[in-house]
Amino acid sequence: MFEKHGVRPDGLLIGACLAVAVTTLAALPLSLAPGWDELVYLSRYAPYDPATPFSAPRSRGVPLLVAPVAAVTDSVVVLRCYLTATATLALYLGFRPWTRVLGSALVPAVAAAGYGSLWIALFYAGAAMPNHYLAMAAVGAVGCFLRAVAPRATPANAPSPASARPARGPLVGLALALCVAALMRPSDAVWLAAPLLVASLAVPAWRRFAPAAAVAAGLAAGLVPWAVEAHTRFGGIRQRLREASDIQGGMRPTFSLPEYVTTLDGPLLCRPCTGDAVDWPAVGWWVALPPLVALGLYAAHRAGRAAAAWLAVLVATATAATYLAFLPYAAPRFLLPAYALLAIPAALGGIAAVRRAWPSPGVNSANGAEDAGRGEAPGARPAARATARRRVRATVVIVALVGVCAAHGTVQWDMVRRHVRVQERARADWQHIAAVLREQGVRPPCLVGGTHAVVPIAHAAGCRSQRDTPDGRESGGGVPDAFVLRGDRRPPPWARAWPRHRVPDAHYRGWRVAVAPRPGAGG
Repeated sequence: MFEKHGVRPDGLLIGACLAVAVTTLAALPLSLAPGWDELVYLSRYAPYDPATPFSAPRSRGVPLLVAPVAAVTDSVVVLRCYLTATATLALYLGFRPWTRVLGSALVPAVAAAGYGSLWIALFYAGAAMPNHYLAMAAVGAVGCFLRAVAPRATPANAPSPASARPARGPLVGLALALCVAALMRPSDAVWLAAPLLVASLAVPAWRRFAPAAAVAAGLAAGLVPWAVEAHTRFGGIRQRLREASDIQGGMRPTFSLPEYVTTLDGPLLCRPCTGDAVDWPAVGWWVALPPLVALGLYAAHRAGRAAAAWLAVLVATATAATYLAFLPYAAPRFLLPAYALLAIPAALGGIAAVRRAWPSPGVNSANGAEDAGRGEAPGARPAARATARRRVRATVVIVALVGVCAAHGTVQWDMVRRHVRVQERARADWQHIAAVLREQGVRPPCLVGGTHAVVPIAHAAGCRSQRDTPDGRESGGGVPDAFVLRGDRRPPPWARAWPRHRVPDAHYRGWRVAVAPRPGAGG
């Protein structure tokens, strides 16, 4: 099950990563304009001015990631190419330690391909968003931890006290993975580090200072920028956490699993999730995941690798818990770290199922050869029939597996393309609304208020944004120059006399802008 193959140890994994990269490039246009969250991160740099509000829940990992290109050019094509390359490299680095942990080149490659087949992973692989990189940091951290706690053996394969110290490479990789996770999403990094630290204390064979110290050091290094910013911008760590919780709708005990089931086909953000139905074809892989993981745990147990598989499952559960149990809304990208970690035991289970059905070469043929040598032709016939039956069964399994993979790929491709089309239209509407604002004399320096989408709309118009509040004056400071509306939404009382203008070229209907009268224009 865990033997090495006749290729480079990472050859299959490189091939899987490149296949995911090609699929990403085919699914997402390189010209796809940055989304709302992407603009928040990109606008830290001059080519993407004006800067949009950087709220308490956000961290500085993505701005650091995009700095090499965002600091010098506003070319979206260059940005998408760069992010696809970094996402592919992250995919490789995340699953690479598992080739040593499992002693197999095939399992990490299948796991990486399985994770990369999800529309969520494909959509965010080329995006300036933290979730894919957090997922790969989690996978890499668990793999490096398992390598760090594994005893080093002498050439005679006999562990000794002198060689039992962890190799330096896995320790460095473990610290770097935790640092990246904390830079991307600090709260998620804490949920990632906690089970690793507990495991280093609870499992006698893993009780070593160096791996636990690497986890703590990497986490602390990644949290330093967030903590410094908490004191300089938000009045302290407690105040930043309180403000982040308020923005997220109030972190509290909840049960969001049904919401995540409904978001398996989208939308990208389900807040609130009322009225969102379950798309059953999109749920298929979720239904298949638990039995595959269970089969993978069984296969790992038989091969003496149960601890590695169980740790992946436990860390996946921990990273998902904060969203399923404490966040009152859902976004499918939030569970990417859990999906990436569960892909490893799921790959073990899938490979075990195929190999269980595949004929074992040499067993029956050897028996038949012995019978033939003794002149026992009748004894060779049952063996031949048994081999033929196993080959038929293996063929059926392979055909079924190919069919399931094809159906899964078709569903995922359809969903990623659907969301790309939705985002292309929505992001084009921002430009149409900005054009109407300019036609009505709203030009920088300016302040635009309105609906939840006002941040990217104001950015497209070159203005600062003011999120809608009961009095309309809380977040932007003063009365805005224009107010963006959609549907039957009415402007605040102080803006109801302002002239309103429809957005004629928008794909999604109902957009209007209320513009403050200019001095000397009457009203």
